Amino acid sequence: MSKAASSQRPLSATAGLGLAALLGCALLLLSFARLLGDMHSAAFDMSIVASALTDPFWHTRLARNIVLFAVAILALHVGFGLLCWLLARLAEKAFPAARCTRRQWLLLWFFAGSGWLLLANAAHFAHSSLGQPWHDMADTPVLGMTPYAWGTAGMLAAAAAVLLVFLYRQAAWRRKGYLLAAGAALLAGVGFTWSNGAHRSDAASRPPNIVFLGVDSLRPDFVDAGAAPHVRAFLDGAVRMQDAVTPLARTFPSWISILTGRHPHTTGAFMNLLPPKLIHTGPTLPQILHAHGYRTYYSMDETRFANIDASYGFDRTLTSTIGGSDFVISWFADTPLSNMVMNSWLGALLFPHVHANRAAHVTYDPNSFVRRVAGAIDTDRPVFLVSHLTLPHWPYIWADSPGGEPDESRIPAQYGLAVRRADQQFGDLLAALERDGVLDNAIVVALSDHGEALGQDDDFMPDAFPGGAATAPKSWKWGHGTSVFSPTQYHVVLGIRAYGAARALFPSPAVRTEPVSLVDLTPTILDLLKIDAGQDFDGMSLAPLLRGAAQTAQFDQRIRFTETEYNPQGFLTTHLTASALAEAVKIYRLDSVTDRLLVRDNAIDSILASRQYAALLGKHAMAIAIPDGRDDGARQFIRVPGTNAADAARLRQGLRERFGIRFADSARTKPAS
Repeated sequence: MSKAASSQRPLSATAGLGLAALLGCALLLLSFARLLGDMHSAAFDMSIVASALTDPFWHTRLARNIVLFAVAILALHVGFGLLCWLLARLAEKAFPAARCTRRQWLLLWFFAGSGWLLLANAAHFAHSSLGQPWHDMADTPVLGMTPYAWGTAGMLAAAAAVLLVFLYRQAAWRRKGYLLAAGAALLAGVGFTWSNGAHRSDAASRPPNIVFLGVDSLRPDFVDAGAAPHVRAFLDGAVRMQDAVTPLARTFPSWISILTGRHPHTTGAFMNLLPPKLIHTGPTLPQILHAHGYRTYYSMDETRFANIDASYGFDRTLTSTIGGSDFVISWFADTPLSNMVMNSWLGALLFPHVHANRAAHVTYDPNSFVRRVAGAIDTDRPVFLVSHLTLPHWPYIWADSPGGEPDESRIPAQYGLAVRRADQQFGDLLAALERDGVLDNAIVVALSDHGEALGQDDDFMPDAFPGGAATAPKSWKWGHGTSVFSPTQYHVVLGIRAYGAARALFPSPAVRTEPVSLVDLTPTILDLLKIDAGQDFDGMSLAPLLRGAAQTAQFDQRIRFTETEYNPQGFLTTHLTASALAEAVKIYRLDSVTDRLLVRDNAIDSILASRQYAALLGKHAMAIAIPDGRDDGARQFIRVPGTNAADAARLRQGLRERFGIRFADSARTKPAS
């Protein structure tokens, strides 16, 4: 055979597949270019990761999860290359007269598709590694449309043109087959949607559904100022508790108290990431309700520090995968291609550690979490649903949030934007529950697990701190769980509202000013449902307040407690140094089997020794215990101005009994000046 004849030999059906796969791999490497350039940062310090491991890396679940992630993201990019190859084959058949080889068609589609991916990523994921530099360009209108919109229109038009011409060139019987297949697929989709529609059962004759909707770090003053209109509308129709506090301003201890009616030091859940063996909750609210015929659900969009799972009594958990892998994988799950599929069903399949996960803030779409919960609730039995939204938690940004990385000057504004977006999630989720029939007969509790300090003067109690607020450590004035001298950290939103048939249980709306705590919610729900749990609670039932009782002496005379959590040196809301991270990681270990990040047992005593504790009596009296700096662990007692001597003595005794505190001698004990 001559050389000329050989050159005219038809290409095999699979020609170009290898090149397509290589192009997909090249796209992956280029997508990691900026991330790899940041390998010097604290987040990539592998010695820090290694210090948390108790077994060789390859013997851990973390290693397995990283390998699965690597396989998934590689397969996705290779799949993109194969899609370009398929379009090249269609173009080759659609335009046989074009002087373009299959390889040339492949390169054309690959570069066009990669360019569109960069534009789409920049438009939708402004905080991603390759989106941040190009976001303004991709989102700035040119001739009435943004470059991203122009690119999308061009890609769709080109793909549609190739497909239509290809179909037109097929034989008549093939065209009919394609049309029949498309029609069958359409009918199948309609039938699937109809058969999977929400089932609304007759809920009026059953016990009411119980729904807890939490918003992380939500401050009551921001709600009242109009930053959260959906939450405010809910509270306006509810019985609102205006003076509500959390027993500990961190998510996990707060939620365990909510779900048990017990103080963190009763259950042992007094900090995030404690080993489960140290926590003894007793019967939880979901366990009790399950025993009385309820189906129980737990949903949360960030689980790195609040490791609540089915073991606490939930039949189904609607969360991202819990484990230390979140901390590593979320850094690398940031390529233009993976970002574009992350919030879809394909992203849920390929990237379970990142999909609908607030921890991966550069790709997090708030709507993805609402979709995860909406439609997943089966109402053939009474429902207990817990859902928690964490957007107002640091760093206050998400995939398409406006602004860049927040610094100290922009934190209040960025926090306000996060509150507003979480409020929209709250409204969307409430609307979805109504569509699904959950609210036909329901008691709904809206709450925040804690507040947030934003470094502002009115976030702190300057008169209560010896020497004045100016002498307080800067880290106490930011975040939550950092200081009991900051009321905005432990004051919370709390409102309880009845829907449908449940309205017969208590009238609303109303505003109550009695001192209450999140630890009161479990006894309240059981009281409303007339369920005798046969156990004691640290909290008090709020049912009398919901029903409009006027006698509230038992609330006015109660002592409520709150405290700080672990706050390592070098941590600020706006800054994290490598040395501070390395020091903090020393107290944690990564369980090789469960992939859970856990506090080391030998670190707990020193953490507790550094805490601040506070006791509140009624609406005004307050006392604080802080470390005295002595080797014997004694604490200084501070009587906050406005607290009389008799109340101070009672608060002092309450702190001693609740926390086992031993106070310093009288010479070292003094009221605040």
